[in-house]
Amino acid sequence: MNAVSVWDHQPKADEILDARLAAGWTPTPTSTVDGDVILGHAACRVTPTQSRQGGG
Repeated sequence: MNAVSVWDHQPKADEILDARLAAGWTPTPTSTVDGDVILGHAACRVTPTQSRQGGG
């Protein structure tokens, strides 16, 4: 789901994220001074433990 043209309506962020996750995509943690953290809208779909992999 890389193009909005495959939708018959303007998809909401949750719909796009659901489609990406269903296709096997996984969010990539970003290295921060507090450790690796999943940022952005994808962070709402992971547990705090998954979001802070190795951070603290």
